[in-house]
Amino acid sequence: MKNLTVYAVDAIDHLVQPDEFDDVTPESSALTILTDFKNHRPHVVEAHIPAVEAAELMQQENVNFKLVIDRHNEFIGLISVEDLADQSILLTQVANGMSRDEVLVADLMHHRDDVRAINYDEFKRSSVADIIYTLQRHGQQYYIVVDRDQHHIRGVVSSTEISRRLHAPIYVERQPSVADILSIARG
Repeated sequence: MKNLTVYAVDAIDHLVQPDEFDDVTPESSALTILTDFKNHRPHVVEAHIPAVEAAELMQQENVNFKLVIDRHNEFIGLISVEDLADQSILLTQVANGMSRDEVLVADLMHHRDDVRAINYDEFKRSSVADIIYTLQRHGQQYYIVVDRDQHHIRGVVSSTEISRRLHAPIYVERQPSVADILSIARG
């Protein structure tokens, strides 16, 4: 066995984060920007918890979206910070005669049938630029990446994470949410 040299942590040593590296370019493999569930635990939230509580959790964890699971830990949808904004909660609350604390994640989430996915086999043969183009073309902030051969969700990719890793803004004109449509309809 080899005995490694051990050092004290210097005052100048900096706790580095993945987004500080300049290792990702538009030509990089899409795999460089995938939050791969083979290596990372997915950020999840249970559908039956109050939306207000989920919003606080997401703010504490500094995440923009979470996968929504049922009581059996199965994927049933996705919820974003925008979905949990007070305006969305208030619109749902008013529309259904609920108090603020009665609005659940399940009331605001995007159901799994509405969540778009990219096949892992195609994803791994793509570049970061391909993913950006696809996000922009379809007005999506994120995609679930599924391994169709294994029948499981392999990971997620988001415009926010890509922007962070490229050190450049990624503009995606998002499709209007239910809250947006209700807000417009109400004037």
